[in-house]
Amino acid sequence: MYYGFARFLPKSTIPIIGSLSRSIRSLLCRPLFRKDETHHGIELNVEQGAYFGKGSGFLVGDNVGLGKNFRSHNRDVIIDDSLMMGEDVLFLGSGHGFDRTDISMGKQEAQQRTPLHIAGDVWIGARAIVLPGCKRIGHGAIVGAGAVVTKDVPDWAIVGGNPAKVIKYRKTVEEQA
Repeated sequence: MYYGFARFLPKSTIPIIGSLSRSIRSLLCRPLFRKDETHHGIELNVEQGAYFGKGSGFLVGDNVGLGKNFRSHNRDVIIDDSLMMGEDVLFLGSGHGFDRTDISMGKQEAQQRTPLHIAGDVWIGARAIVLPGCKRIGHGAIVGAGAVVTKDVPDWAIVGGNPAKVIKYRKTVEEQA
């Protein structure tokens, strides 16, 4: 039902019909995602065009937003509470093998799905790409728009660029005092 019609409903920011579209997508997606004792998917917002396969590789916390045209390929994703995401974000997992030169790459064995853990209170900017080398985006991190993330992002880091590098760290409450 999600991929058949709900995925194509208008974006949630469209007046009147947008909130209805958001509710329908959330209702249809929540059962697709895995659940455990801490990840319930309450206040889930899946925007127009989001793609995550069958959803069984996703464990989603509360207050999570998957942006418009979000795509996840070959990733097992755990998202803790409070994720904001811009449009056109891409999570790429492992691809095909390429070690053998006597067989074309397209015919070699596909590699295992790549895990990705997104800790709580994370913001991922529009058109960011998270590649298989990144297994964790730390608590309170910000991934800048257009960043190409090739390795793990530390807690409280603000990263940007291609490849993404730490620009600076957000200050914690203790550091602000």
